[in-house]
Amino acid sequence: MNIKEAGGEPADHNQSPGQGNGPDGNPGQGHGNGSGPGNGKAPWKLNVQGVVVESESPTIIVEDALRLAGIDPAQGWIIVLKIRGEKRQVQLGDSIDLSLPGIERLRLTPKQINNGDGQAAPLRDFELLPKDKLFLDGCGYEWQTVNDGRRWLIISAYPLPAGYDRATCDLAIEVPEMYPAAELDMFYCNPPIRRADGVAIEKADVKQQIAGVTFQRWSRHRAPGIWSPRHDGVATHLGLVEESIAREVGA
Repeated sequence: MNIKEAGGEPADHNQSPGQGNGPDGNPGQGHGNGSGPGNGKAPWKLNVQGVVVESESPTIIVEDALRLAGIDPAQGWIIVLKIRGEKRQVQLGDSIDLSLPGIERLRLTPKQINNGDGQAAPLRDFELLPKDKLFLDGCGYEWQTVNDGRRWLIISAYPLPAGYDRATCDLAIEVPEMYPAAELDMFYCNPPIRRADGVAIEKADVKQQIAGVTFQRWSRHRAPGIWSPRHDGVATHLGLVEESIAREVGA
């Protein structure tokens, strides 16, 4: 599969000599978000699990991107490419075209391995919408639904960008009884996550008990009236989660 719908970014926004000059000699825009003609070997960027790798070509094979990021492809990963707020699973042999706008990052999650020790099946205390289940399974998340008097979607080992004191956390989202007419709001982390530089995270200091486990509440909300019961769901709410977590550390 050749990912052509969207592209990445050049290594920086500073122009090299001769980059993207228009016919009048003034600096102009190159093709997409990448380096324009005449840039020679100006590198292209791709964020791979928080590590920015560079390519001299506007296309890169997923396996090569992992190796450049210092990640062993043979360990077995579920690899998800984020494009314009959407996410799709890709394979090691897929080629990513970085020359068009929209590609943001590759996210990796370890594949679940059954080692024969009789692991318990994930809880399904209530059913999610079919589109939500398809999205979560398509992204390779390990997830469960828990009802402790309130209904929770819990995603295990949710990946965090560089800049935090850990690489993953369990992520909880409350699913109201009236969802999707009622919107998804805020999110919760266990263990509590902290910035690696020690700076306090605003509006993330309230503790929430979920099925006997203490989670850290992140109070992050949409503007009033934005939620659409028809179009929004777990996928778009995880977009809010990812953006909020990344923005905190400038990822």
